[in-house]
Amino acid sequence: MKKLSGKKWTLGLLVVVMTWVLAACGGGANDSKEAAANATAASEGAESKEPILIGMSTEATGDNAMNSVNLYQGVQVAVDQVNAKGGIDGRLVELVVRDTEQNPTRGISIIRDFSQKEKVLAAIGGFHSTVMLAQSPIIMEEKFPFMVATSNVPASVESGMPWTFGVRMNANITAEYAVKFIKEHFKTTNIAVLHENGGYGKGAAAAMTKVLEAEGLKPVAVESFDNAKDKDMTAQVNRAKEAGAEVIYLFGQGAANGYVLQAMDKLGWKVPIVGENGMANKGAQEVGKELAEGTYAIQTANFNVDQTREAAKVFLADFTAKFGHIPTTFASAAQGYDGAMMLFQAIEKAGLSGDLAKDREAIKNTLETDLGTYSGVIKDWEQAFTPENHDAVDVNSYLMCVWKDGKLVISDKQ
Repeated sequence: MKKLSGKKWTLGLLVVVMTWVLAACGGGANDSKEAAANATAASEGAESKEPILIGMSTEATGDNAMNSVNLYQGVQVAVDQVNAKGGIDGRLVELVVRDTEQNPTRGISIIRDFSQKEKVLAAIGGFHSTVMLAQSPIIMEEKFPFMVATSNVPASVESGMPWTFGVRMNANITAEYAVKFIKEHFKTTNIAVLHENGGYGKGAAAAMTKVLEAEGLKPVAVESFDNAKDKDMTAQVNRAKEAGAEVIYLFGQGAANGYVLQAMDKLGWKVPIVGENGMANKGAQEVGKELAEGTYAIQTANFNVDQTREAAKVFLADFTAKFGHIPTTFASAAQGYDGAMMLFQAIEKAGLSGDLAKDREAIKNTLETDLGTYSGVIKDWEQAFTPENHDAVDVNSYLMCVWKDGKLVISDKQ
């Protein structure tokens, strides 16, 4: 990935979008030509002004690349939509995309560069939790708004406040949702946690332990694995089985979860599995194959079903038109899009003075207290954030999804 720019590309996008919209509404040839001309004029006007630079810290390489790319793609759709309307206050939005390579040290350097060299107004990203945990305190030091769109670890947002904002599934809230779901539908609290040994998995294990302890309980087993290297999970799975687990809370990424399924099959053991983004990753289904059937993945959106929300319909149409397929990890794309749109709404509402430090402060304050209503892909928000709470996604934002016939669909159990 690289810095995204190009006047010809932006101009062409505006013309195509406006022509398509009018055609869909039944406009005639003259109407389409007029709209295209208007789009061209708007683009030329916006191009004459300095773009609004938004940083994007992501993982284009490594075992998290597929999910992270979905995050990037969701953000890019938001950028396209805003620019198709002439940008913000007549200025186009331009992404400055940087690959952390899943390296915390590089992630910190990217944050410093965003603030001091690139002089971005704000940023979005945060897929790889281990990297995000390193970045958050630096974001607080550098003082620019950062939208954490996926990292589940509570500290990913908390350690960067007041400058970090989350449109992600907070591990604490996810664990609360999961325990309620497991108790209601599987009638047990004998839960074993199997997790990858990075920030993502450790955050999930700590959160599940905390939620169970609040009820005077504890996981029957907590087992970890190296997501990139371990392929034989027999030992971890066998210990969970012997501990009396009746449900597995599984937090690996993609293929690693498939290896857990293989180990369970090898031991002739089948109990319900509940996961999150890692279980939604197609790698789990590609490695586990038929063993993935009936496993659960907590998400904030699902694009394998007809969309009922207008914002979701438009998003899915634009995403598919641009990338030729629906998102492969639903939550990453939806959260990236909604997070970006909230950020753009705050920028527009705050207004820009040209003083970078003052503008960053104004955007942060607007996000906290004056963002106002936002209707997104995930849900409707009256005021997504407060000074005390920088997490927009709550327990009512979740969808329980299940693998069925090779597709992740919304479960009948919610």
